[in-house]
Amino acid sequence: MKAFTTASLSTLLIMTTSLSFAQPPREIMKKVNERKDGTTQFSKIELSTCRYTVANRKIKCIEKSRVKIMESVRKDFGPAEQDSKSVITILEPAGERGIGFLQFDWDDPDRETDQWMYFSALGKVKRIISGNEDEPKTGSFFGTEITYEDIEARHLDDYTYKLIGREVYQERDCWVIQSTPTPERLKKSNYSKSINWIDKERYLTLKSILFNQQGRRLKRITNSEIKKINEIWVMRNMLVNNLETKRLTTFRLLSTAFDFKVDDQFFTQRTLTDSVFREQNLKQYRLSLGSR
Repeated sequence: MKAFTTASLSTLLIMTTSLSFAQPPREIMKKVNERKDGTTQFSKIELSTCRYTVANRKIKCIEKSRVKIMESVRKDFGPAEQDSKSVITILEPAGERGIGFLQFDWDDPDRETDQWMYFSALGKVKRIISGNEDEPKTGSFFGTEITYEDIEARHLDDYTYKLIGREVYQERDCWVIQSTPTPERLKKSNYSKSINWIDKERYLTLKSILFNQQGRRLKRITNSEIKKINEIWVMRNMLVNNLETKRLTTFRLLSTAFDFKVDDQFFTQRTLTDSVFREQNLKQYRLSLGSR
């Protein structure tokens, strides 16, 4: 999914590396958005969430993690394959099997991301919308610390960018870039800004700090276990740390495959509501995983 990208700020105060020869920050973020990710992708995912405490500078869950296993299918559409559609369905736990999520992301900056959630126990599809057009979406994605806004594709021109430093993170030389939503985007966002550590060579976001509307640090997101699959850089582990609620969500990519044939009709509400149709298609897509 793309949209799936997003650490003390005191480190920024001791950066001494000259920034005079850096690329313009907007060009860096453009390369992040446009990096190769395949025209289709099938993934098996584990999401686990818990309340935590910090002891000896280490995070430790203080309750049993709530774990969900999911399958995700994405396909790029449009003349230049700039639009994207995706379906995510829960496999486990058994009591939540069949709950599904459908999302359409549009390259057109004037079109909002479309999202629907299907609740199998109720047999109903619910459209995910904000309170009004000038309010951000609220709510948790499958009960995690990931929000509906977090998984939407980003439009480059919805933000302004500032290069504020350079730092080695995860043994990688990174640009540190502040992204600030435009006034129009700010009306529809839960975040007033973000600070992002961008791998200079691979154009991957290794770490992000997200700030709430009041300017306080809200989330810290870190990506790791990076592997190249079919010439595509894949981040297999993501931690979403909600600094306000003291809850942690871990995203683990169990297996994935790219660039296989996916029927356009799979990206409809029928996939959410018709379990037979969904399973017939998923059986074929699972074959693409092979030994990965």
